[in-house]
Amino acid sequence: MYGQDRWFESRWGTVVGAALVLLVGSLVPSPLGRHPEFGTFGPDKFLHLLGHAGLTAALADALAAGRLDGREAAVLSVGLVTGYGLLIGRLQTRVPGRAPERADTAAGLVGSVLGVVGRRYVAHDRQAARN
Repeated sequence: MYGQDRWFESRWGTVVGAALVLLVGSLVPSPLGRHPEFGTFGPDKFLHLLGHAGLTAALADALAAGRLDGREAAVLSVGLVTGYGLLIGRLQTRVPGRAPERADTAAGLVGSVLGVVGRRYVAHDRQAARN
């Protein structure tokens, strides 16, 4: 059984932390309205991209440390995090000043793919440095 210190140092602790940050950041009521001058792709889309990239990379890393190979972990992570983003979008319908948008989902999906691609390059560089 993991002690509390080992839990937070583990790969799964990183996944849970990233998921919570994404959830809280997405569900905090927004006192600001939408800015029409931003159009479809406002600056919040970049935050969706970054948040989903980080969560997907952390999840793929945790899954790859278990029984899945890197490719399986990457595909499963992209699917799970995209589903998580859709769930958050549904929850946003109940939060004042928040509304789900298709562009949020698209930015999250692109971020998830970039997250696993970036994780693969980092893992490859680490492996090359060891050899």
